[in-house]
Amino acid sequence: MIARRHIVFGIVLTVAALGAGGCFEFFANQSASLGGDIAGVRGNVRVLFINNTDYRAVFTYGSYDQTDPAYGPDYEQSGLTEPDVLLEGGESTSITPGSSRAFIECARVFSVGSEDLLELIRQNLPDDDFLESAMVEGVEFFEIPAEDEEDSPTEPISRGAAPPFEALLGVDFPCNALLIIRFEIDDFGPNPFRIDFEMIPSDSDR
Repeated sequence: MIARRHIVFGIVLTVAALGAGGCFEFFANQSASLGGDIAGVRGNVRVLFINNTDYRAVFTYGSYDQTDPAYGPDYEQSGLTEPDVLLEGGESTSITPGSSRAFIECARVFSVGSEDLLELIRQNLPDDDFLESAMVEGVEFFEIPAEDEEDSPTEPISRGAAPPFEALLGVDFPCNALLIIRFEIDDFGPNPFRIDFEMIPSDSDR
């Protein structure tokens, strides 16, 4: 009986060791604070996008709870032709308090163009007036023809995309942090563009 217990205990330890990384991420994500000062109220995260490419970036970003299929994501968009929500090449978004696009409700997943985020928006927020042009997986980049050039194309030209990005609460960021997202040209990866991520906690001196 003692030998059998030792065998069972050894199996348990082996399974625990194999799954330690994934389990840590799961429990850290599920137990992390949602940042509100009042029970049931969520905090926010600030988001700064820096477009280090030569092209207009078109995408949807937001936050959602992956364990709640009825969750309505808090999201914003950067469109293709809509003047108030453009992110041109070489430009960045604002993180001033008056900018509504800078603050996203804190949830367990922050996403830029993931399939799950887009699906939750379509399923749970069907009456929202979202930009269909920005409902793309990842980030799509467009060259905008100059209006004063003769015989130039008149429509935006797609120059490729960066794959979707996701960060997990408690693993990659806490609530009330500043999330910095950089769009970069990727000369060596499988995609022409990539997304770089940096997180600055709310109590940082930076």
